[in-house]
Amino acid sequence: MKTNSIIAIVCLSCWIMSCTTSPVEEKKVYALAKLDILPHPDTLYMSVNETQTLNLRGISINTSQQTTTNSGIITDVTYTVTATDTATQSIPPGDASWSSSNNTVATVSQGVVTARGTGTANISATVSNVGSIPLPVNVKAVNTAPGLTLDPPQTSLIFENSINVTGNVQQQAKLLISEASSGHNDTIVSYDANGNFSEKITGLLTGYRTINATAQNPNQANLSTTRFKYVYYYQYLSPEADSICGDWIGTTLGRDFNFNISRSAFFSRYDINGHIDIQFEGIGVVRDITLTGVVNSDGTIAASLSKSYEGFSISGNFSGYFKTTGIGQGSYGASAKKTGWPALSGTADWTAVKKP
Repeated sequence: MKTNSIIAIVCLSCWIMSCTTSPVEEKKVYALAKLDILPHPDTLYMSVNETQTLNLRGISINTSQQTTTNSGIITDVTYTVTATDTATQSIPPGDASWSSSNNTVATVSQGVVTARGTGTANISATVSNVGSIPLPVNVKAVNTAPGLTLDPPQTSLIFENSINVTGNVQQQAKLLISEASSGHNDTIVSYDANGNFSEKITGLLTGYRTINATAQNPNQANLSTTRFKYVYYYQYLSPEADSICGDWIGTTLGRDFNFNISRSAFFSRYDINGHIDIQFEGIGVVRDITLTGVVNSDGTIAASLSKSYEGFSISGNFSGYFKTTGIGQGSYGASAKKTGWPALSGTADWTAVKKP
């Protein structure tokens, strides 16, 4: 009996020793699985001659496989474990092959789509034999008069021979700005991607001047929008410029106020001094608020408001411009503060005429 036990133990040990585990075998596979065009709206809408830059996003799969084999007297057992990771990466547009289903409507090169004619086309990209979902492009002609706006004021009083004309125009429009006295005639003006522009006109002659801005349809020049800006240019200290000097009466919210304009000690400026009554919600009308400021070289009015009384501190701004040398308009805003009180405010528009 004792001998049999020893034999059994030896056999069991031999069976255990005969089981082997093979080395881990690891295989890694990295492949592009999906390609997206960015931005990816349902449809890209464009106008003729417009361009749009596209980008690419790739989704790749990284697959790891680990295989383990156990060998024993009775059988071999193999285990394989697969792990998958997804990674997103940007792909340079120049690394892809691009195509358009209709080059008469839209062409594409290294991700830049150019609208050629009205209609629809599908834009596609391919990288490493992986194709994107086609992006539909709908191209429309600009067949209306383009939108055009000029920034206020419509009328400016200036004391120097130049002025900046700013505004916004519809994309793809041809923008022309003219002013006869300066020789700034039918100048083609550039604008940014949002349609904003700024054009400086120099060499204006003194007197009343008209600036003409026209936005033309790129396909039909007769479809156009025209806006005007009026300029009164007076040389500083000339009789015409000095015509703003004197006493003025203004009106705001049905109440009159007075101020005076006089020559300034600073070149190409005029001084403003006066008083104004302002309505504040919660405390009513505060009278005789001091108004001091200047008329700048471009004819705009810039002044401040101030007063202290019974613990109140009042401050604000008074701005505007001249429609002529005898008519002005603008707006003001002021705040009133007192310890322990919430801040109070008063805002309104104003108009003014020079007294005879």
